[in-house]
Amino acid sequence: MTRRTKILIRPGVCLLFLMVSLSPADEIVLIHQTTGERLAGLNAIRAGGYDFISLADFAQTLDLPYTQNTLLKTFQIKSRKTIHILALNPFIRVDEEIRQMPVSVLYLNGRFYAPVLFLLPCIQDALPFPLAYHPERQEMAVSTYHAQVQGLTIEDKQNGVLIRLRLSESVPLSNIYTSESNGWFYVDVYAGEIENAAALQIEGKSSIVTQTMKVQLSKDTARFGFRLNRTIKEKNIRLQEQPFEIIISLRTLEQVPANLLAELTREREKWKIDLVIIDPGHGGKDPGTIGVSGYYEKHLTLAIAKELKAELERQLKIKVLLTRDADVFVPLQERTQFANRKNGKLFISLHVDSNPNKNLHGHTVYFMGPAKTDEARRVAQYENSVIEYEDSKKKYAGLSDAAFILAANASNSFNKESQDFADLVDKQLSHLPRAHSIGVRQAGFYVLYGASMPNLLIETGFASNRQDEKRLKDKATQRAIAKAITQGVREFKERYEMVN
Repeated sequence: MTRRTKILIRPGVCLLFLMVSLSPADEIVLIHQTTGERLAGLNAIRAGGYDFISLADFAQTLDLPYTQNTLLKTFQIKSRKTIHILALNPFIRVDEEIRQMPVSVLYLNGRFYAPVLFLLPCIQDALPFPLAYHPERQEMAVSTYHAQVQGLTIEDKQNGVLIRLRLSESVPLSNIYTSESNGWFYVDVYAGEIENAAALQIEGKSSIVTQTMKVQLSKDTARFGFRLNRTIKEKNIRLQEQPFEIIISLRTLEQVPANLLAELTREREKWKIDLVIIDPGHGGKDPGTIGVSGYYEKHLTLAIAKELKAELERQLKIKVLLTRDADVFVPLQERTQFANRKNGKLFISLHVDSNPNKNLHGHTVYFMGPAKTDEARRVAQYENSVIEYEDSKKKYAGLSDAAFILAANASNSFNKESQDFADLVDKQLSHLPRAHSIGVRQAGFYVLYGASMPNLLIETGFASNRQDEKRLKDKATQRAIAKAITQGVREFKERYEMVN
């Protein structure tokens, strides 16, 4: 049996329905992304061709704290970010950002129902774990982290205290929250688990931390508390791998010794991602690869570079410089020298691949290192052949094969960061429609040689593949690639930048 209800239509929203036919829908099954294990079932109703789930059931099933006000018809979930939802309205506020779904939230018999297809993309970044909805299977897959907290170390320093939480595996920096109350400093680790709080050993002694507490606050959150006898002047949180650790430094001294302050200032400036150098490959007398339709790589890389510059400046409010902003030739070494001279913090070289196999398609992200595959070696050899256009090739003498790689690695202290950066960018590019990732690879590129900052080279697609070339020539695709790379920069910035 179905019934009909009136839904409020608001100006500017086109996919709302004045009269929506409501009927029971198949149960939406919550499964574990990795194991496929069934975790729970969510009842759903169908309206206007979409499946709606109860927000209360959704929050309870996923153990998310929530409150609802039936008088004001508001529903709020507090997780990594605060999600504020209003009944009969397509708008959702995540912290202070307003987001819009194409369909309004329903309010029936005192319960809030949201269209699951549009809800998850709207709030994914506010949740402590990834969620994916598969409408064809009526399944919602959750990927939960299970990082065991294995140890806790407290160590007094010259200007404060250093706290280390040792984990069985890494968690995102965004999963770590801190707060202060009545002399206590709290650290909440989403997706952190304390198997036995009483048995968890605390190593080290501190004259600043007078009392500690540790508790499994909820199924997915471990909380640690530290009672301090001094006021926190400054805090810094960062992640370390091998072993996986959350490192929290609390400065409690009002005055920091001059030499320590200078060291801290230098370290912060080193990791303040405030200038990105974008290198549009080829240019001028060097056309790069020529696509199946006769289009030049140098034009594609410059177009994508300009879109990327605009996105980085708009979204992250950071300064961006191009190694070339017109159809001009720039020698390879001058590109990284320009980046070093300007004190760039990230170097991104953009290119378009080509291969005799016309069926090859997709993107590849490279960082500096010895090539592990014939294909990676071929790509590096092609990109390095640009030196044939340069007036003097003597400066590249001896920089080939193993000798070049050894020299490059010796001069670059950012190989680990470059690999991490490449992984983040590849992940974001892989989310694009019709994307195909060939993977993250390493090879010896002259254009990356000597860059004193994390650096990578992106082959955005194959000009030798008709579909890839068509996509890369499309303005919307260029903008989508730019947005994906920008998100990779954002995640790298959040992971590595030292906050003040």
